[in-house]
Formats: sequence, C-alpha cells, structure tokens
Amino acid sequence: MRRRIFLPVFVTPLVRASQKGVRLSLGNYGMQGLSVDRALALIAGIGYDGAELCLMAGWPSEPGLLDAAARQRIREQRLPIASLLENFNLLASDAEHSRTLNRIRIAADLAHVISPKAPPILQSVLGGTPADWDSLQSKMAQRLGDWAKVAHESRLKMVLKSHIGSASDTPEKLVWLLDQVRSPALSAIYDFSHFQLLGLGLEASLETLLPRSSLVTVKDGRLVDGKPQFLLPGEGTVDYDKYFGVLKKKGYQGWMLVEISRQLQVLSGYDAVDAARKSYRNVATLLRRADLR
Repeated sequence: MRRRIFLPVFVTPLVRASQKGVRLSLGNYGMQGLSVDRALALIAGIGYDGAELCLMAGWPSEPGLLDAAARQRIREQRLPIASLLENFNLLASDAEHSRTLNRIRIAADLAHVISPKAPPILQSVLGGTPADWDSLQSKMAQRLGDWAKVAHESRLKMVLKSHIGSASDTPEKLVWLLDQVRSPALSAIYDFSHFQLLGLGLEASLETLLPRSSLVTVKDGRLVDGKPQFLLPGEGTVDYDKYFGVLKKKGYQGWMLVEISRQLQVLSGYDAVDAARKSYRNVATLLRRADLR
C-alpha cells in the first residue's frame, strides 16, 4: 500500500495556554432523553468545565435536528464544547464509507458554527474485530487516509480510539494506523479502560499512546464471565491514584472526558443525572488528590 504523506504530526492537548491542569468534560451521550439545552445546563451546573455533543442518530444533538436557532443557543451558552462524538467504521461498505466522509463534513460545519474560534474535535472508534487486523489493516489505513483528507480540508481535528473487541484494540495498532497516514488532522484518544481489560499495563500503554493523544477518556470496567462490563469512573478496578499520578508526572494538561457507557444507559433504573453527578464527584476528587486540578 502506498503510504499517504501529509504533514508532520505535532500533537498538543486541546487546552488554552492560560488554563493549567486537567479540564473535565462530559458528553450528552449518556443523556439521550434530555434536550440539548437541558443537558448542557445540567453539565455546567454540576461543575464540569466543558461538554461533548453526540452526533449519532437518535440523540437530540444529531446535526440534522439542530436548526439555526439551536446552533446559536449552543454557541451562546457558557460551557465550551470540547468534542463531538461519532461512531464510524473503517471496514464498512463502500456506500457507508462515502456516507462517513459526508458525516465528517457535516460535523465540521457544526463545529465551526457552534465554536468558530475553537472548533471542537470529532472523536470516533474505528470498527472491525480483532480477527480483521492481520488481513485488513492496510485497508483500514487507506480508509483512514480518506477520513483524514476530508477532515483536513474541512479544518476539523479528529481523535481516534482503540476499543476492546475492535480491529484496533491496542495502543500499538492505533499508533501504526496514525503512522501510515501521518496527517495533522488525526491524533489519538487514550482510554485505559479498554487496555486494562486486555491485561495491558498502565505505564506501558501511556508511554506508547499519550504522546500521540489529544484527549483522555475515563470510565471504569471489569471482566464478567470473560466479557467487558463498563462502569462509572471510580466504581471498578482502575487504580486512579496510580493513573493520575503518572499523568501528573508526564505533565498532561488538557481535556479529560468522562464517558458513561451505553452498557449502563440501557440498565433498568439508569439515572442520567445521578450518573453525571457521581462521575464528577469521583473524578474531580481524584484529580485534586493528584494535584491535576
């Protein structure tokens, strides 16, 4: 496969130079039943520093549901929109791949309307299964080059996640993909919850992926009968004192996104407001203890 060369990649955490430490954000991904206005007001009221909007079908922040007035309200509310959430698949059909490229353009348009001076980044997983990697990694890199080209032309930054159960499930695989494309539009997400469940070490995975990452995502997890079960941050088996201590030593300053897993959202009795408050209390306390906030 021909390597796609764009420009050298220099990854910087997405935080203004005047703002020190870690800034905590939460998406409305876990608030599917709330309007965008209500979700953003709730996130701000709890104490988060920023928010993420879920652009996937079925969420109130799906771009097609946001008219000019809604976009203006998002732009004028006080909470920075740090990121946007999508769910793309590098190994989808050709027709779906074309739709993905258009969705990147749509996300870019929204990003520049709601925050012209600091457009939010767009995050996505990469799709596939671990069994696909050996035979289809070149196709994944080629498709990722297409994503990067459209994002770069649209003046949009994309951040990508290695996810347990996906073709790219380790830090090394994600770094390999980024190295094939070498686009300034692309960087990584560091989400230890996936690596922990694969038995990968915290410090080794941070050493590999954090220098290439523009966003840190936190949630917790455990294996139940060999299957991943994701939890609110601080309610599982991640050693956050160690984790945040390493982040402190490495000088990380940027956005940290709390993710409330879909596995929790579909449980009977799930309370979006309670989950948002618990997550803030857990993570903010740990960040302060590590002198990151």
